[in-house]
Amino acid sequence: MIEDLRKALAELRREEPTTKSALVRQVFPEIEEALAEGYTVKSIWERCRGAGLETSYKDFCTYVNRARRHPRRSAAASGRKTSPNVLESQANDSPGFDPLANIRRLEANRPGFHWRGPEDLDVLVHGKKKEKAG
Repeated sequence: MIEDLRKALAELRREEPTTKSALVRQVFPEIEEALAEGYTVKSIWERCRGAGLETSYKDFCTYVNRARRHPRRSAAASGRKTSPNVLESQANDSPGFDPLANIRRLEANRPGFHWRGPEDLDVLVHGKKKEKAG
């Protein structure tokens, strides 16, 4: 039964896609190459339309933009799904990692005058200085 399912799925993959967006996704690597070589989306659409793709220019742009935003997903090398949080946790484990380094650098280099008041609330509110014990 498993072999029958595999054969059926292999036959399905050999067939031409039924949706226009799937057709565009299937030839998207060639579309990207043409765009990189300097051709416009409109000229690519005109060629595709001449080859039998019946879609409006607006819809073609939508299909291309979707293919750009959502590239094909491939399985992880180990067969397990990886999450983006794995990379973040690895970065947080490194000894010299400071997630707020950019903010601290920008805060220190702000232009203009910045008064940083006393940190003791009694000094700020009541004007009392702490008496040194001793």
